[in-house]
Amino acid sequence: MTTASQNNSFVKDGFLYIVPTLTSDSIGSNAIFDGTVYNITGCTFNQTRPNNGFIAENGATFFDESGYLKACSAVSNRTAGTVINPVQSARINTKGKASIRYGRVEIKAKMPNGLVLLQLHH
Repeated sequence: MTTASQNNSFVKDGFLYIVPTLTSDSIGSNAIFDGTVYNITGCTFNQTRPNNGFIAENGATFFDESGYLKACSAVSNRTAGTVINPVQSARINTKGKASIRYGRVEIKAKMPNGLVLLQLHH
């Protein structure tokens, strides 16, 4: 599960930190397994979908509600065997905020300890 929360990503001393957190820290461990609808705070569905999540069909335009719910919420139900993802990480979107004309972006990541660190160059 990804979020735009500052708990999962932040910049400090020129480094971009991407840090996983436990969903149970915010909703409790029992909620992950049964009886909870969890809505992701800061969901970027509208920003990352074509036409901001709107779909044109049969001459009408409407918001893709089912796509939004699938991308931005999760439901736990012990009987159905569905759980809410127990780990949250960062969702980063630079669409419309940055561009690179020439060059490349290189990322080195160490994943076993759950921390990704990027150095930002100006």
